[in-house]
Amino acid sequence: MTESSEKISFVNNLRDLGNKKTKTNNAIKENLFIRCAAPINLSSEAQKMLISNEETLIIDFRGINEAKKNPTSFPRELLKNRVHLPVEPKVTELLKKLDKVNTREKDLNEIFKQAYRKYTSENLDTFKEFFEILFKNSGSKIIFHCTAGKDRTGFAAALILSLFGVSQRSIYEDYMLSNEHYKPTENVTKEVNQIGVKELLKVNESWLEAGLREFEKNAGNIIEFATELIGGKKNLKRYLEYCEK
Repeated sequence: MTESSEKISFVNNLRDLGNKKTKTNNAIKENLFIRCAAPINLSSEAQKMLISNEETLIIDFRGINEAKKNPTSFPRELLKNRVHLPVEPKVTELLKKLDKVNTREKDLNEIFKQAYRKYTSENLDTFKEFFEILFKNSGSKIIFHCTAGKDRTGFAAALILSLFGVSQRSIYEDYMLSNEHYKPTENVTKEVNQIGVKELLKVNESWLEAGLREFEKNAGNIIEFATELIGGKKNLKRYLEYCEK
């Protein structure tokens, strides 16, 4: 059976941000914020597990060509709830500038850090739109993903958790779970082997840290950022309380 025709009975790199302790000593409700890899070639069982009702929203962070090559596999009536917020991948572009012969581990780490910084420096409006969607759809299940569900998705998840005041330790633990949960497809593994950079299949705390620092430098504190988007402290407080249990 070919990879393109195989129906996946599980959702790759899936996890719920729910149950994490917030700064108010409450916890984020379950089944509100779901992160995963691109939901493609899914079995009916896997689709039903993800989509609980027609209010579910699907946020796709993949670049334009990425999304075209591998369309999201949901029924047509649910695809109307898909919002494409493209954040173009930057790592491969940056890797092309490397002198492969003299590449060192610190050079690769700097490339990944730079890619994470670009999530803010080149895509701040995209993440503003993402949070506006969250704020306008409180109570709806939000599924957000990129291709592997580890970098762009991991960055978005870290921003959400930061907004709720989840501890830094818990934020990084959730992020690093991609090293265990992400299962690259045969095609992805082949492409990575051709590039010769195994780090493309992993995540690293220093990359996320670089991205979050860049966000704060460009957008300010996450609370201030969200307060402006949602229209005041009272509105933000109401939203956070609604999402907690």
